[in-house]
Amino acid sequence: MIGAMDSSPVPLPPESPSIPATRSLHRLQRRARIAARVNFGITRQVRQSLKWDSLTGALTGLYMGMTAPFFIKIGRDMLHASPTAISLMFAAPFIGNLFSPFWARQMEGREKLPFCVGSWAMARILLLIMPFALTGNSFVLLIALLQIIGTVSAPAYTSIMRDIYPDESRGRLMGYARVAVQSMAFISTLLVGRLLDHGVSYTILFPIAGIFGITAAMTFRNVRPLSSSPVPLAGVEKEAMLPFLRQTFSILLYNRPYRWFALSVFVYGFANLMLIPLYGLYQVDVLKISGTQIANIANVAALSAIVGSFFWGRFMDKNGPAFTVLCGICLIAAMPIVYFFAPTPEALLFAGALSGFGFSGIDLSYLASILLYAERHKTAQYQSLHALLLGVRGVLAPLLGIPLIHTFGYKPVFVMGFGIMMLGGVLQALAIRDART
Repeated sequence: MIGAMDSSPVPLPPESPSIPATRSLHRLQRRARIAARVNFGITRQVRQSLKWDSLTGALTGLYMGMTAPFFIKIGRDMLHASPTAISLMFAAPFIGNLFSPFWARQMEGREKLPFCVGSWAMARILLLIMPFALTGNSFVLLIALLQIIGTVSAPAYTSIMRDIYPDESRGRLMGYARVAVQSMAFISTLLVGRLLDHGVSYTILFPIAGIFGITAAMTFRNVRPLSSSPVPLAGVEKEAMLPFLRQTFSILLYNRPYRWFALSVFVYGFANLMLIPLYGLYQVDVLKISGTQIANIANVAALSAIVGSFFWGRFMDKNGPAFTVLCGICLIAAMPIVYFFAPTPEALLFAGALSGFGFSGIDLSYLASILLYAERHKTAQYQSLHALLLGVRGVLAPLLGIPLIHTFGYKPVFVMGFGIMMLGGVLQALAIRDART
């Protein structure tokens, strides 16, 4: 356990001082150990939150590993949904992100935890009715609703991460929790990919995944903010929506380092989100990939993400979130090049490794960057702006990819996406320079 102390009695050496003096020495040693532990931020309360956050992550990993890697496989290959429907399914969470400023305003002056728990539970309940989703359209609709409802938690989750973990060790501790997510996702994906290939229906597997997801939401209720974290004030009058939106967008005007960060993320993210549904369609339509092969790629990504979760947390605490974002962008930008040259499904294992390792760094560093740039009382507002911009590019980019492959084919679009992502990397390098200045 992190920061655990050895409370066993220490035997006295032969030439020990008197018993009272020894007890005083032990008390001083104990106080020193406690002080050191507090200075590193690993207090008992932090350890308890980390325990529950990690358990939530493990259950979430089971839920995610059983579902997300197979959305396109089931919707396109088994239920014959159209490419446009698949793109709409992929765009669904980003449609939800467009409402993030509204949810951030609703959270003002309120406890953030119920917004996370409620949205996660309500979204994952939809998996319990998956046995009735027997057509491509009904399957796509349920998955789209699940993802839209789940986005309600985004601004609240960012605030909670600031409240439960100390600044100096947040990256490392969040990395530990991500290891639990990826480890369980690895196991469940490995199993479900083979079960699907052996005839076990998603109508059985997805409701089981929903139970894991709902349990994860309930478990997250046990995390607790640090004693120094601000307590939401009951009865605080919320600002009207229009002034709140003006104030939110004004962040881009007065916070120059955040503006560079937002521009970089938007450009890189637009290309990445344009390509992600194309990767899945390329796997199914061109390479004729099986459920087991999808699981193998997802599991390579999960193993890489586990390694990345250990690596990126310490890397970010040492080098800062802005530089970590740049490193993650460079790794993800290599994925379309791998797809460009991939002759067989096995060649995509390297793309899976890049995906897992790169996205684990970006996952941590995006959140940490927002916490770095944001004033403490505006954390949810900054996250809502980040999610809104994510929603804009997430709605537009996947819908752009389909016409592009019809016009140019897959491989030219992969090259195009690589070029746009590298432009985003250049902008992030400028953001780092500006932040250091």
